[in-house]
Amino acid sequence: MRNIKLISANCCGEVGDVIIEGVEPPPGKTLLEQSYFLKKNKKLWEFILNEPRGGVFKHVNLLVPPKNPKADMGFIIMEPMDLPPMSGSNSICVATVLLEKNIIPIKNSNMKITLEAPGGLIEVEAECENQKVKKVSITNLPSFVVDLDKNISVPGLGDLTVSTAYGGDSFVLVNNSDINIEIKPENADKIVDICSKITKSASEQLGFKHPQLDNLNYISFCMLMDKPFINSLDNLEGKNTVCIRPKKLDRSPCGTGSSARLAYMYKKNQIKIQQLFESKSILGTSFECYIKEEIAISNIKAIVPVLTGQAWITGEQTLYLDENNPFPQGYRLTDTWPSI
Repeated sequence: MRNIKLISANCCGEVGDVIIEGVEPPPGKTLLEQSYFLKKNKKLWEFILNEPRGGVFKHVNLLVPPKNPKADMGFIIMEPMDLPPMSGSNSICVATVLLEKNIIPIKNSNMKITLEAPGGLIEVEAECENQKVKKVSITNLPSFVVDLDKNISVPGLGDLTVSTAYGGDSFVLVNNSDINIEIKPENADKIVDICSKITKSASEQLGFKHPQLDNLNYISFCMLMDKPFINSLDNLEGKNTVCIRPKKLDRSPCGTGSSARLAYMYKKNQIKIQQLFESKSILGTSFECYIKEEIAISNIKAIVPVLTGQAWITGEQTLYLDENNPFPQGYRLTDTWPSI
């Protein structure tokens, strides 16, 4: 019998557990290749994410040695249906686990480390006190709009104007003024039904193409956005929620989604470089976000987003790999694991 040790963590309510022992790095010359291997091989991914060890609500990160010499640690994100290039909430969970569990010792109150995600390098700055991480700021991957204000037809909803963007993964962005549903926990089931239809329709009618990630040729997520406003602190604020495949809502404000939204807002002249934006989740948790700078990616105008949030370690878990277990890769039932 072999053991896998996980640290249970969440960022702003979104689960982002971290495997710290018991799994050898997968084959691959890059983290992206390693991620592709895990998705194709399925064994670890399904063992960890499927019932009875996991569930559709769960994300798990595998720590691996970095390939880039500039990085302190690499991590591969495993989500219910995808292994994305990047995740904001998961990277904050990973940074918190690395520091609080002394994998990377906390040496001062302002720790700066570099993480390598499958999509690239992530600069991390963690504010620490009494060997605890109080908040984490990440400089995310360059983010950009692919299609702006395009019309699609959605079954049951009719014609909608949407945009697509990359913020570390692929998104279709929808203004809630066109849907008119309050973003609150009681409406989560209705929101995932609506957003999953939009994701499917946008993928079929618009498609998606990343200039550097050939395998990212589909839309992963749908972000439903309330109109931004100036809050009592004189900062720009906006509520949003993200539908993750197969059908669940991100409990956090979604770091990659917030990055995609920043790119969209910048394109629409709704935000300036260095202007603070408070991205609010369906639970009322928030990321403080801003655009660090504008850059070009393969002749595409992009922005560099910075996000700040907090993660909490909630426990530890040891999973047993037992050859006699009747469900070595787990199972999925449609009562809790929706079909798409």
